[in-house]
Amino acid sequence: MSSSPDLSGRARLGLAALLLASAWGLPRVAFLSPFGGTLVPLAAGVLALVFIAVGGLPLGLWPDTALRSVPEVARGVAVGCLIASALVVDGNAARAAALGSVDPAALVALLAGAGAWAASAARARQRPLARWYLAAVAAALGPMLLVMLALRPQVSSGPFLSATIFFLAADGAVLLATEELAFRRALLGSPQTVRLSELALVAIVFGGWHALQPAYGAAPGWTLLGTAVGGFVTGCLYALSGSLSVAAIYHALHNAPLKALGGVPVAAGQSGLAGVLGLAGTGALAVGLGWMVWRRGVAGTASLS
Repeated sequence: MSSSPDLSGRARLGLAALLLASAWGLPRVAFLSPFGGTLVPLAAGVLALVFIAVGGLPLGLWPDTALRSVPEVARGVAVGCLIASALVVDGNAARAAALGSVDPAALVALLAGAGAWAASAARARQRPLARWYLAAVAAALGPMLLVMLALRPQVSSGPFLSATIFFLAADGAVLLATEELAFRRALLGSPQTVRLSELALVAIVFGGWHALQPAYGAAPGWTLLGTAVGGFVTGCLYALSGSLSVAAIYHALHNAPLKALGGVPVAAGQSGLAGVLGLAGTGALAVGLGWMVWRRGVAGTASLS
């Protein structure tokens, strides 16, 4: 195993180039289309695993400082059951059943991510991260509430809540094993040593990775900006908490309500305002959390107290 938990600079550049190339190329290969839209994130997770394995690095799914001396398997099983329950509760079974036919890559990533969450719960103490989980929830819901107030979606609370729970569980699992593993663990490296310049560079790569995918529409510039700012916030939470799972919670909770809305009718002419408000809210978080990362670099500490 390497004496450093980080990839070398050359390896990071190579991984970033492969991530961008896969984002552009994989969706444009006709015979790969049956694998679904999650093929690109799944490929990102696989690439990260390969680079981590070849470099002899620890997987980094949990903070080393919070390891239990003996894994508590029952906790891992409970977390796996909780994810499974969220995927089938209150009308979500049809969404879960569709994964196998509509997006097989999502099913593979979901199983891998659920296993990663279960292993993390069994292997690492979660209580020391409680404040950071709450911070991730608040960071995700703040801008989202601004967006919802602007959109004023015409949706029943019950179905919307069920769909949000589904996408929160599914994305929380998928993202941990794909995008978070690639962009936070592999590209950023050890959270204790991450600098603002690295956060900014990886955020730009993260935005470009999204913008290159055809699924994100005909506004690549807006996609790059929005996802880069979101990626910067996610990277800050990873750096400050020291936990990949905190980053995954923020990322999933940021995505889930929007996915739950789907094609729901919204207030006429408000989509542009909602986008501006969402970007402004996330931008404010980026400034605040970026300051905390900078302050940690100056003082050597970071705290929510």
